[in-house]
Amino acid sequence: MEVGFLGLGIMGKAMAVNLLRNGFKVTVWNRTLSRCEELVEQGASIGSTPAEIVKKCNYTIAILADPPAALSVVFGKDGVLEQMCTGKGYIDMSTVDTITSTKINEAITEKEGRFLEAPVSGSKKPAEDGQLIILAAGDKV
Repeated sequence: MEVGFLGLGIMGKAMAVNLLRNGFKVTVWNRTLSRCEELVEQGASIGSTPAEIVKKCNYTIAILADPPAALSVVFGKDGVLEQMCTGKGYIDMSTVDTITSTKINEAITEKEGRFLEAPVSGSKKPAEDGQLIILAAGDKV
């Protein structure tokens, strides 16, 4: 299974590395593309835009800095919504407010994609060790 990963900050980088270590094919994207290089050295591929990641992968995980970043990645030019469709899932692990999460959820489901709100609790070390606490909410499939 190939997983898309948007956002390679402290938490996202560690989470993407753990996916690679556990045998997942991972395609990564970050606003600062140079942050992708270390993951490519570990076997990831790079997507040029969030839309490209969604097109390539059935599941896309996002862990972004703040509400404006989360909204931009979904609604902006070459954003997630451009390729979202039936059979695609979007897992938002960013810590954002309810209004932002609801807006993203509605847009994803309107395109017949699946949305999972899944912010994490933890810091760099638990992320590196694969020990984050995930607070997930979404529809049962």
